[in-house]
Amino acid sequence: MNQQHNTESSTRHRAIQVLVDIFAYQKKSDIAIEKRAVGLDSRDKALLHALVLGVLRRFFSLEADFSRFLKQKPDIEARMCLFIGTYQLRYMRIPSHAAVSECVDAIKHFQPKATGMVNAVLRKIANHEPPKTLKPHQRAELPQWIYANWRNAWGAEVTQSFCLSLQQQPPLSLAIFSHRNTWIKQVQQHGIKAEEGDLSPHAVLLSTGTDVLSLPAFDDGGFQVMDQAAQHAVMALDATQGSLILDICAAPGGKTALLAHRFPTSHIMAVELNPKRLPRLQENLKRLQVNNVSILQADACHLPIPDHSVDTIMLDAPCSASGILRRHPDAKFLHDENSVQKLSKHQKSMLQEALRVLKIGGTLIYAVCSIHPQENEQVIEGCHIIQQQRLYPSLKHDGFFWAKIIKK
Repeated sequence: MNQQHNTESSTRHRAIQVLVDIFAYQKKSDIAIEKRAVGLDSRDKALLHALVLGVLRRFFSLEADFSRFLKQKPDIEARMCLFIGTYQLRYMRIPSHAAVSECVDAIKHFQPKATGMVNAVLRKIANHEPPKTLKPHQRAELPQWIYANWRNAWGAEVTQSFCLSLQQQPPLSLAIFSHRNTWIKQVQQHGIKAEEGDLSPHAVLLSTGTDVLSLPAFDDGGFQVMDQAAQHAVMALDATQGSLILDICAAPGGKTALLAHRFPTSHIMAVELNPKRLPRLQENLKRLQVNNVSILQADACHLPIPDHSVDTIMLDAPCSASGILRRHPDAKFLHDENSVQKLSKHQKSMLQEALRVLKIGGTLIYAVCSIHPQENEQVIEGCHIIQQQRLYPSLKHDGFFWAKIIKK
């Protein structure tokens, strides 16, 4: 019993470290979790994951909850400990006395003097209801600047309604490359719930936490993890068989593989700048058994490709990830208004370069997993747009924006 208690407080100790990595050092949550989870068994890894992502998803209401019992702002480790304790008390099936004592044990490693304060505040939370009134941005669980940006674009009601989905764990979304219904029946025979996605003929949704590696046809390249909103953008791309398709910013390769399966006689050139992402791109394409793809390491703003030489282009531009906060809730803390404006400029440069190499009369899909207007309509201003779509986040898919552009 004592050993289990030590492991659990050690998991909370690591959760504090991960949150400090994110908020003090601007580390991405998946990288910080991976670093701090070394040596944990699968159960404790899952707990670490749940604590960190839970805090990130509910950050603003949790902060309002414990802040009312503080006389002064504590140091960062104690503050992160209060987030973890409050999240456990409000959202996890952990007895309140255990949640409090484990957090008190965890903070001893960082700030022994803070134990009394952590203990007192968490006990008060356990004995009080959550605050009844929250500011609109706290209710939406968003930084004020994002909330204001979205409220100004679409109104408070629309923003609040889709923000509810950002607070939930997303389902596992796959792109199935074989016959979808046959694959679903096969999975259901293993007692796994699966349903068709409605944004793509390849999309299948499974329960959160499903083990991808154990699903049928993983080793044979029968599917790829990919949100159905991203699949929707790939399905919007038109190409004739035998054409040259450019897939810009291709890693980790989900969109590339879906294009390769849709257009088996076309040649797909997957462009990726980051050398660290190339091995994963190569591995994925190998597992997915696509053989009509070549990889080009190049800067999307300076492509080593002649003018008017490519038939069709998929440009999945780097962005602030504001549409995928269900999966990556850390993204709302890793960007601000300035970084969104910088990204917008970079996206425009990439789009101009993509249009340079596109044949006259050719089409291009501009896609981002952000729903900020600065990274959506403002980037494609002045282009010849055939079609465009913004998908707000929902319980079934991420937020996404894509536009189909023709080169006149």
